[in-house]
Amino acid sequence: MFDPEAPIGRVVAGRYRLERVLGATAGAGTAAVYAARDARRQAPVALRLVEAASLVDLSAGIVSEAEGVEAYRTQMSQVAKVRHPSVITVTDWGEETIDGRRYAFSVTDRWEHGTLREYLDRGRRLTPSQAVVVGIDACRALHAVHGAGHVHGDVRPATLVFGDDGRIRLLGLGTKRAATADQMSLEQSRYAAPEIGLGTGSSAATDVYALAVTLVEAMSGEVPNVGETVAATLANRVDRLLPVSADFGAVAAPVERAGRPAPEERGNALELGQALAAAADRKSTRLNSSHVSESRMPSSA
Repeated sequence: MFDPEAPIGRVVAGRYRLERVLGATAGAGTAAVYAARDARRQAPVALRLVEAASLVDLSAGIVSEAEGVEAYRTQMSQVAKVRHPSVITVTDWGEETIDGRRYAFSVTDRWEHGTLREYLDRGRRLTPSQAVVVGIDACRALHAVHGAGHVHGDVRPATLVFGDDGRIRLLGLGTKRAATADQMSLEQSRYAAPEIGLGTGSSAATDVYALAVTLVEAMSGEVPNVGETVAATLANRVDRLLPVSADFGAVAAPVERAGRPAPEERGNALELGQALAAAADRKSTRLNSSHVSESRMPSSA
């Protein structure tokens, strides 16, 4: 079993010194994200370390650690081409051996103001106006990701991080290998679309649904249609509309559409972003620096 604390203090690829664990990732016991220091740039970074053994995927034809690492490298090289201000981009990747174990790693810039998950876990909620700002930023990121031919597959509060300017960036592009019921954690299943439970695979519409669930939770404090297991949660989503409160005001209609059980009825990320902006206009909500400041998670909180 991979101990996330064990590599702390090690230097990866001759330049990234691991300082502390930022969080365990999907596939508990096989990967972790670290706060690290890049000695070459003298800059803080986030480094994701993944056990090579966990990258073996017989269903995908990956039968060895070497093939798994190579597939990881290929995936990182592809997602690194996605360049957008709302997407946290992979800047480096490779492999490393630590205490005789083989790992793959990827590196991104580090953002110090925390994730939406941390914000909500402090008992805070977004107002509909703040949810518009967060939603539009996330839609911009997803529009860029989908336009580059990728599906994120893991949109949730833990993968939305606040930047220095208080705006949202999307984390984790390329780190989720497949959105299938047997490969996701209970936490990930809370944001999974109905088609995942039906075994039809993920698409851009799957990401749109996950963002809709995220916005519902951010405003209400609750994730709807959740069961005690991954299977129960996925079953609860099939053929069921996402409950949307009238308290969301003009934001309710765009979120309701994005959370429909049929993927073809949700619209794409660009359409959701445009609908959120139109809802803000109807409420005479000004998306200016005052709203951005409201949506930022204070570092002292």
